[in-house]
Amino acid sequence: MVAEGDEASRFFVSPLGYEIHLEKARIHIGALYLNQSIPGNHTLETSCVLPGIYSAEVRSGLWVDALSAGRQVFPVRGNGTTEACKAAEIWLGEGDIDALENANIILEVTGEAARGGERWPFEGRLSIGQNRVEPPKNPALPGSNPICKQRIITPIPIEFQLKNRGLLVLKVVPSVWFANVEFSELGKAPGAARYAFKDEAAGQPDNALYAGMRANFGPYHFSFEAFLE
Repeated sequence: MVAEGDEASRFFVSPLGYEIHLEKARIHIGALYLNQSIPGNHTLETSCVLPGIYSAEVRSGLWVDALSAGRQVFPVRGNGTTEACKAAEIWLGEGDIDALENANIILEVTGEAARGGERWPFEGRLSIGQNRVEPPKNPALPGSNPICKQRIITPIPIEFQLKNRGLLVLKVVPSVWFANVEFSELGKAPGAARYAFKDEAAGQPDNALYAGMRANFGPYHFSFEAFLE
């Protein structure tokens, strides 16, 4: 199992017209799972473990440099079957997926955005813990919106079949994380060199980056390369 970044994301123009230069874009992948079926809406009141049958898993963590096209090898091999795969899950961070208290950083970004002659040098470090707790959709079901759902990106559509020998590849495209970010609304502390994303649901830029990181369509692409027998 390997991951690779997207060098084209170093310089790009967002859909909102910002010219963005990324200097750093790193994400901590905790584990990966492939499913033989496409689950329903994961945002509904369901378990964090998706229904269906898992066809492959990679249960180890890796900090992925999302700006490097070089292949980055996960520390352990994955396990799988030869069944067709329809959906993928990315588990973020490390530790107990259900732990409410977790201040570990799972995303680091640094760069600069420009538009209309203005510039916003920025930085951000995101975690998923108490700062990402969402109230239940139904007050009668207080445990229906667990923190584990914030740490799992799914379902990511895929369409391939595993073989006995081969390489599972995850490509991360960090430019998609910034698609809806309004950099003009970022704040900067007095004397600070850069504008900063807050590690909480504090405003449009913060929410947009967090949602972009967790998008199940666009930033993450899986493929499988079978080895010749």
